[in-house]
Amino acid sequence: MKHLRVPRQITLADLKTKDASWSAGMYRRVEIPTSHTRRIAELIAGYDKGSDPGSMYYLEKSTHYFIRTKSLQANSYLISPRGGAITPLNPRVFENMALTDGDILLSKDSNVGECAMVDGVAWRNHTLSGGVVRLRPSINRHYLFAFLKHELFKTELLSMVPRGATIAHANELWLDCHIPFPAQRDADDVIAYVAALTEAAVETETAIRAQNDKINAQIEGELTGNQTGDAFRYSHPTLGELRSTLRLDTGLYCRGFRAFQHSVNNYLHGATTLSAMGVRSRRGPNLAVSVIGNSLYSETYKPGWYELIRPVNISEYGTLSSREWLGSPKKLPTVNRGDLILGCEGFEKGRSLVLVDAPDRCTTNFHGTVLFCPNAEIWQTIFVRCFLAYLREHGVIDWVGVGGSGGHMSPDYFDYLPFPRFPYDIREHIARLYHQPTAPPKRNLTLENFVAWHREWNEGLGIWELDVKLKTLQRTLTDVQEQIIEGRTVKLPF
Repeated sequence: MKHLRVPRQITLADLKTKDASWSAGMYRRVEIPTSHTRRIAELIAGYDKGSDPGSMYYLEKSTHYFIRTKSLQANSYLISPRGGAITPLNPRVFENMALTDGDILLSKDSNVGECAMVDGVAWRNHTLSGGVVRLRPSINRHYLFAFLKHELFKTELLSMVPRGATIAHANELWLDCHIPFPAQRDADDVIAYVAALTEAAVETETAIRAQNDKINAQIEGELTGNQTGDAFRYSHPTLGELRSTLRLDTGLYCRGFRAFQHSVNNYLHGATTLSAMGVRSRRGPNLAVSVIGNSLYSETYKPGWYELIRPVNISEYGTLSSREWLGSPKKLPTVNRGDLILGCEGFEKGRSLVLVDAPDRCTTNFHGTVLFCPNAEIWQTIFVRCFLAYLREHGVIDWVGVGGSGGHMSPDYFDYLPFPRFPYDIREHIARLYHQPTAPPKRNLTLENFVAWHREWNEGLGIWELDVKLKTLQRTLTDVQEQIIEGRTVKLPF
């Protein structure tokens, strides 16, 4: 929001357009320091609008799907399919938009200004809602996409959108937003560098999702491929079972949970529990003012502050989607290298990560539970995290938890979670997909081989290392973009 300012003076025409309002906030607008900008309308050959067939055509299952505006998120370069963002659609009303790899999608309604890039060819049987448009860039698409993801674009667009509506609509106002360009002799190389940084970042995020899919596939293959005993047959709970659990507020007796529990109990090497594996837990501190007093929060690093990891900021891939810091006079319990942070409340219930590299001062909140394995190697804790993510993916954590609005997962319920006794080498191999440091390619990095160089490096990295690399690329990209916005000369690192 730093480029959003109230002008020193306004024209009579400005005053008339605002119905003669003297409220300074009504005239706020984005002021871009560089004069080398172009309207988005000048940078695209056109755009394609989605359509709204109506909720009567939504299905529980289908071969065709509907991409809604909520699938475009600020913290992701790619389409986010979770939380009802992708809806199965009746094929009879499906409008084939032939989405292809590299398409740029922009939300003009609801979460106005959010955008994402289509990755791969798996989206061909998907269409767009009426609140989403697909751009057809006439310039380097990754350069355009880089600035569409920058705060500058969204700030300028939101300053144009009329206030007061329940749902914001940008209509075609986004066409009038400005994209800055470098003004220097090697401007083409700077544009290519920004595009290369963006493409490498997109591919790194894609690699994170691919590693997560590999983890789930390997767990699935090992579990289902080594079954013994009889096939599953559902039965209602007995009185003895009810007495042993003393729980009626749960999905422990539903068909889905019992089928999953049966597959784990019938695994070739048997089943176990978290406590039997030596896993211990402790709740994060209560950060309420009544408990720790007044405290401050920041989205940027502050010396002496705690880095705060809240479950709401943990992605489904075991990474941090955003970072924040907490300033408090109280001495708070910290989380350390090798600790596993698990979300136990609300819709983030079951999201988790392992701190492969922990900051010196790092804590969580009461919604996060810290799991740790005394005297265990870090890969063993990482495997626990990987299987917890698999349980969440299959709804097991929701079945074991309790309550509405996302529910609650008490540490008292952890031993209801069924864990198979995977062999040592299987667990270690799965853990390496999450944490696997690898040296970068030995050949020199140039502008010409930038994307291929990073693509090759991605192949040997685990999710944790890919995320560290992604954030490094994003910081570099932001620094270069700020130089372009300010009209300063960008010095290429090659």
